[in-house]
Amino acid sequence: MPSPPRRSLLLLLLRVVVAPIAAVHLRPRRLLRSVPASASAALFVPPSVRPSASSLPLPPRPRRRLLLGSPPASAAAMSSSSSSNMDGKAEIPRVDFAQTETVGSTRWLRLETLSYRANGGDASSPTLKWDRCVRTTKASESSIDAVVILAILRNDPSDPSKDEVVLVRQFRPPVDAFTLELPAGLIDKDEDPGTAALREFKEETGYVGSVAEMLPASYLSPGLTNESACLVRLEVDMTNPHNKQIHAGQIQNEGLDGCEKDRGLEKLLLPRQGLLEALNERREKEGVKVFAALYSLALGMSLGEEGASKAGPKRTFPLIDLELDPSDGRPTPAASQSVVSALRESGFLLVRTSLLPPDLQRRALKAASRYLESPSSNVVTHPVDPKRYIMLEGTECLKKVGDENGALDERTKKELREWYEAAREARDALLRCIATGLDMSKDHEVFVRLHDEDRDALRLLRYPPGDSTTGNRCKEHSDYGTLTLLLTDGVGGLEAHVDGAWRPVPYAEGCIVVNVGSILSEWTGGELKATLHRVAGPASKGSTSSVDELQRAVAMPRISVAYFADPNGDVSASLAGNDEKGGDMSVADYIRWRSGGDDSDRSGVAFASNKEASRLLEE
Repeated sequence: MPSPPRRSLLLLLLRVVVAPIAAVHLRPRRLLRSVPASASAALFVPPSVRPSASSLPLPPRPRRRLLLGSPPASAAAMSSSSSSNMDGKAEIPRVDFAQTETVGSTRWLRLETLSYRANGGDASSPTLKWDRCVRTTKASESSIDAVVILAILRNDPSDPSKDEVVLVRQFRPPVDAFTLELPAGLIDKDEDPGTAALREFKEETGYVGSVAEMLPASYLSPGLTNESACLVRLEVDMTNPHNKQIHAGQIQNEGLDGCEKDRGLEKLLLPRQGLLEALNERREKEGVKVFAALYSLALGMSLGEEGASKAGPKRTFPLIDLELDPSDGRPTPAASQSVVSALRESGFLLVRTSLLPPDLQRRALKAASRYLESPSSNVVTHPVDPKRYIMLEGTECLKKVGDENGALDERTKKELREWYEAAREARDALLRCIATGLDMSKDHEVFVRLHDEDRDALRLLRYPPGDSTTGNRCKEHSDYGTLTLLLTDGVGGLEAHVDGAWRPVPYAEGCIVVNVGSILSEWTGGELKATLHRVAGPASKGSTSSVDELQRAVAMPRISVAYFADPNGDVSASLAGNDEKGGDMSVADYIRWRSGGDDSDRSGVAFASNKEASRLLEE
């Protein structure tokens, strides 16, 4: 049995549909947090009739955000909001599906004549007729026929200009031309939209993806057909060996067969930035026709880029996959460049690495919470900020953790030691990235060797809940070591002072936050920034965070585990240019000065020590 034409109806109708679609008011939908600001207006869908959420079967996707919109209003609510005559009587036309006439049909399509009445279907109203085309595979009026797939390849997480949109090029008999389209296809019987999208995407492009979000059913030509499609956004892991091989052309896509192969369907990658111009160039040079939804998407991206350009540069905190070379376990050159690029921009980034797997992160947070709630004498209250914390310095201290007052069980001790050891490995990987990315020395182990005295510290922190009057839960400061690796429970409030404003540092599950300390900033001549940061509350001044988000965050306790990387004590901190403390000093002296006590007494907050920081603190 030949396979059905997956989108033949859509393309058959394109010539008729393009003009009506152009007149439809489009509404932007926001992509996930990881999408750069320039693409925030990129996802456009027509505001057509939406099915109820219950009619849209979705696969179970834990920890994924699905944009399902608001459920449709009830019939009564729709009546009250519809146009009315002078007497207030609702005028909602009604289709009498029992009177539907079949004019003709083929194996895949059916032409019908509908009967409907104006004025709420009042029997006194004249019967009106409307012709429409229906897929013979459509199970019901509310069922979704197809999926349309949006997938953006993030070839370099630190450089959005290298993003590519995955498209397909194929010959379409109804328009007698090759077309450029988003990957798409019909939903098989008993198949949900997410599963269909993953299957179709692999069949047409060869890539393996995962569902990131789905939009409700939308209708490209509601004046001609009741065909509906669900737009599904997929994420493509470019560290996946299979995806790498497909991308490099090292293996062929074996998923194409039947009529799609006969029509020359092939994968096509175009740049996300400048997509509209790229489509127009292809149309003019090759004579291809462009899928209407793809043009709408490209127009939205173009408007987003234009708006971002007018607003000026906006810093972000990129998420970097810390890729390790399987041959020697060291960071790849691409990962090194991405890390350094982010730390140059804002001094902050999010890192995902196999060295700190999600399960280990969860165990560390739970162990920290148990220790902070224990009767241990190591748990102290901060003299300034509303928080309790424990500071543990070095491996020897970790070996004795919990011995005071018999405070901890063996499992908690073990899990804290495991996190410390894993964080130290991640620290070394990041230091190698920085030495490689800055090309400061042919010896990319230079920074790692400067940290071989085991002076790093682990700080476990618990911020109690507050209320709408709560200001900073942790005051403005910069860190005073080389790197900080911060693990949090996802409760918001962390902000960094970038581009003259306090900007929220996003949370991404399975990732840690990495920021530069002042010693590393000095070592790199200020090329890497030791950025001021804080944990804000609803009453914090100058915050650009959502007030609602800060209200939600302050209502909960906040647990975090900060790993502070400190270099060897006799190494120079190179602070000759510091306004308040001139001349070179050792790392040990510098930490003593910054913490307000002995270098092992890490109870002090790492206050920023320059005039700019003082001005911000006064504000």
